[in-house]
Amino acid sequence: MSDVQTKKHKGTHKGAFPMGSVVIILALIGLATVIVLAVFGIKNIISKSKNYDEYNKLLTPVVLIDPKGFDDITKADMNELLEMSIWAILKSDISPDTYETGAGGIIIPEKDVEASFKKLFGTEVKPVHATVEGYEYEFTYDADAKTYAIPITSIAPIYTPNVVSVKKSADTVVLTVALLSGEAWQQGEDGSMVPPAPDKYIKVTLRVKDGTQVISAIQATTTPETGTTLAPAESSTEDKDLLGQAEVVASDTTAPQTQNVTDENGETVTDENGKNVTEIVSADVSENGDKESTAEESSSAAQ
Repeated sequence: MSDVQTKKHKGTHKGAFPMGSVVIILALIGLATVIVLAVFGIKNIISKSKNYDEYNKLLTPVVLIDPKGFDDITKADMNELLEMSIWAILKSDISPDTYETGAGGIIIPEKDVEASFKKLFGTEVKPVHATVEGYEYEFTYDADAKTYAIPITSIAPIYTPNVVSVKKSADTVVLTVALLSGEAWQQGEDGSMVPPAPDKYIKVTLRVKDGTQVISAIQATTTPETGTTLAPAESSTEDKDLLGQAEVVASDTTAPQTQNVTDENGETVTDENGKNVTEIVSADVSENGDKESTAEESSSAAQ
């Protein structure tokens, strides 16, 4: 009797083992599915963020000037198209010695402006070269030299872009873009840049052809119904803006400075009126490339 009961007891466990295995296998499959979906989800988020960054970079020189916009590229303002094309060069990651500088500023060849124009707007419209009138600045065109002269000065962008949505079809990409005031950005306590609330929104239509995307329309649009999160701006100590780099180089000259004249005891020398005698100190570059200091003594009081 006890033997029969023992066999039944063992038989029960043998039958339960395969069922337990099935449950464990299904649980593992479920876990694997969750892991795969999570990985793909993270990849999609990263891909989306990278995609938005690329569009923001593309649109930075475009919204910088607060363009009037156009429904069709053939009806766009040529002055604005040229202005955006030149800004695309100035905002690109190139060194300040890429172009020569002259009396009018940075000298950019016409052919480089045409290449930038084509990259932004395609070939449906051809650039008509002329002096570009911007907001409190001018890009002077020299028809004989076939160049543009870009003044070296501080120019704050009117707007910076923040792409909030992307809708793709077979032959177009429609971007909804928040325009953030270029002068309203603030620096947080941790040093990161804090974006302002959008001033307005625009819709930018990109035409897709042969694997490339070019701007075909820029239109005003309403505020998106869904809430959007503005991406933090990159915080960098390096100025990748060509115009900004050129301004630093242009201003990196040693201006005349004054200092008090001292005697052999290290005490400040004074004139008959009791005022400190100063000397003008400037830096000259010798033929060997070393900086040599020269001084010219002068009295701070009129003699």
